[in-house]
Amino acid sequence: MEVYYYIPIKEREDALSCGIKLSTKADKKVLINGYDTSCISMLLNPKDHLDKYKSDKYACLGIEVKSGYCFIADSSFFGNNETENLYVHSVVSPEKYMFGKYRKPECLVTCTILPDNIRELNKVIDVPLLYNNSEDLYVSYILEDLKEKNLDFNETVLGLFFEKLYSQGKLSRIENVEFWIYTDTRGSVFTVKKPEITHQIQWR
Repeated sequence: MEVYYYIPIKEREDALSCGIKLSTKADKKVLINGYDTSCISMLLNPKDHLDKYKSDKYACLGIEVKSGYCFIADSSFFGNNETENLYVHSVVSPEKYMFGKYRKPECLVTCTILPDNIRELNKVIDVPLLYNNSEDLYVSYILEDLKEKNLDFNETVLGLFFEKLYSQGKLSRIENVEFWIYTDTRGSVFTVKKPEITHQIQWR
């Protein structure tokens, strides 16, 4: 599978000609299959690190790595003692990972990468188009799941969103039996169904 790795521009030529050594680039030790394993954290999508994607100080490398030497984990759990077990249990082989399941997926590479398995990406034309980035995919996955189980989901979210704006003083509100009618400072009017937050919500 191909994963992605950002490297400072000054190190680009060395990586392309000599490879990426696990001994020098490992940035995590993770319990994998019962062993503390040195890993290089890489990305499933170049846009999963937008700051580096937009920066001209980093080159984005496409890395071809065999599945036996990489694992997917949810990095949103990493670095917190309370969620350490969640992080360890999130580690799976690529074959078992479902895209959109983790908010911040990372690919843990457990081997040195040879030059033949590295290519430099053109950030404009080589970025995968299947999805924008992993966080967007994760949020979309949850929203679609909730919409399928709760037919009034959109109305509920819309109502709560406008009520938040009203509580911040950004909108005025008139209430009738069924609707809340909001007006902004430009005179735009929004009619929103009152959220029925007391009804039974379907979950899983």
